[in-house]
This record gives sequence, C-alpha cells and structure tokens, in this order.
Amino acid sequence: ADHSINLESMGVTVNAVAGALKAFFADLPDPLVPYSLHQELLETSSKVSQQYKTNFMTADNLSICFWPTLMRPDFENREFLSTTKIHQSVIETFIQQCQFFF
Repeated sequence: ADHSINLESMGVTVNAVAGALKAFFADLPDPLVPYSLHQELLETSSKVSQQYKTNFMTADNLSICFWPTLMRPDFENREFLSTTKIHQSVIETFIQQCQFFF
C-alpha cells in the first residue's frame, strides 16, 4: 500500500522482487489470465505475430511470454524443467497454426 518504499535503498535485489511477484502469481487459485480467455489470446497472438517485422513479437517470442501462463507448469518438479522448451514449442505451434487448432 505504501508506494514510497524504495526497495533499492533497502538492499532488495531485482531478482528477489521478481521472485516474490512470480510466487504471488503462482499461488493464486486460478491463473492471472483466466482459462476462458486462452483461445482468444492465442488467436490474438497469431495476429500480433503476423506483424513481427514491426513489433518484433515473433511466434517464438510470444510463446516465451505466454506458455507459463497458458500451461501452468510445475516448476517444483525437476523433471519438468528439462522439458520447458518443448512446452514452449507447443504454444508456439498453437500460435503459428492458430487457424488449424482453433
């Protein structure tokens, strides 16, 4: 609630803030982006990726941003960590082949 807090002067690192924010979102009972919006977001992402020369958001870049939210990975599972690129590629394929899948 106090917007005047200066985390830098308190010695709090950027990584600590990012980690706390990530933990907050991970602990929410439902994903920040509701499941009901996933299909629409994938379709929108496809339109955004078609303009990659202007916005630099290729299907690969979009999938990096969206796959953790869309797939809700279990980052505590060590086996899962070795497959994150595969999960990202699933979302990238959805974006690239949006017309086929949706």
